[in-house]
Amino acid sequence: MAAVMAAYGRNDLRNIRRDSLLVGVSLGPLGYALAMWFVPALTRYLDDEYDFDLTPYHTVIVSGFVLIAPCAVLGFICAMILIDEKDQRTLAALRVTPAPPMSYPLYRAVTTTLATAASLTVALWLTFLVPAHLIITAIPITILCGMNATLVGLTLAALARNKVEGMALARAVGGVLVGLPLVPYFFDDNSYMLLFGILPTYWPAKAYWEAADGGTTWPYILFGAVYCGLLCWWFLRRLGRQKN
Repeated sequence: MAAVMAAYGRNDLRNIRRDSLLVGVSLGPLGYALAMWFVPALTRYLDDEYDFDLTPYHTVIVSGFVLIAPCAVLGFICAMILIDEKDQRTLAALRVTPAPPMSYPLYRAVTTTLATAASLTVALWLTFLVPAHLIITAIPITILCGMNATLVGLTLAALARNKVEGMALARAVGGVLVGLPLVPYFFDDNSYMLLFGILPTYWPAKAYWEAADGGTTWPYILFGAVYCGLLCWWFLRRLGRQKN
């Protein structure tokens, strides 16, 4: 199994290196983190010119740009690689090899989760807006974000028949999963905001808001992980059953 995983890894590196789009997209979390360097200047500008204090909204800005948006970006990379493998009938070819048919989609899910968690932890540090103790507290949240990136990748790969359809779906899915989960931040006292929990990316965002306020995060991380895990498993099985 280790040799199979190593072969998958080498194939990934070849796919990413030969596709400039994937190389550019993979740097997305770094770009979001660097964009946060302008937040202090923007905060001072709004305070000086409009007497508006942006500081209370730094938490939702960081959660939106550094945690949630990369779920869609890195999930898109996962989806494009999976769709490319479908086009090349790699998944069908695996059925006549000793490798278990589910090994490749499962490998893709695990590597996407871990790579996303690692890149988001580094991105949080690069913002210089997040204190060290909050970065450490947020590590389980970045893993949950990684699961969400995997879910995006599996969803697009399972539903799209080719890369063009995958890109179109990515725009629609990205808009829903990135923007809407941030709405409850502005109405946090309203219990109806939990209805946004139908969106998997709501749970890591909510957990991060709680962590930033010194609250309890594990119920949101646990429920989000179970919910996202079940959705990932359903799309993983659907992808594994596809003929090509």
